[in-house]
Amino acid sequence: MAKQHVCTVLALAACLAVTAPLAPLTKAHAGECKRKKTGFYLQDTDLGGAHRLSISLQGLPGSLTGAPGDVERGRDVLVNRQKGDCLSCHKLNVLATISGQGGIGPALDGVAGKYNEGQLRQVLIEPRAYFPETIMPSYFRPAGTAEASVLTAAEIEDLVAYMTTLK
Repeated sequence: MAKQHVCTVLALAACLAVTAPLAPLTKAHAGECKRKKTGFYLQDTDLGGAHRLSISLQGLPGSLTGAPGDVERGRDVLVNRQKGDCLSCHKLNVLATISGQGGIGPALDGVAGKYNEGQLRQVLIEPRAYFPETIMPSYFRPAGTAEASVLTAAEIEDLVAYMTTLK
């Protein structure tokens, strides 16, 4: 397992350095570097291209506020129809008592086991970096940009804090 992790890190480093396809690093983890507008992603050729691991040219974003988010406030952002409204598109079994959960996006059950904190934050800020064909909007825009931000930086951090509990 550690060997695969090292290979993934090496592949990502090489992916940032070059845009040509990478030769397989190990038999267990073959990858090809692809370029796109937001940066690069490593397409796992062993899985038929279905699994993508993305990394922005600027790297995974750190905390937007410099402080950890609050789990309870993050849960409230997730279910609030006037804020994140995540359950309009996604389902979450731990919140099965909340009606009107959607089926457009993937279920959020176990999301913390698939993505780390930085990746979750990036999906909220720049979802097309991971899922190029998604209809999910960007939930945060920095001050001074033309488009208004849906959530504040603190709300993004709260939502990330809650999502990291979904293992």
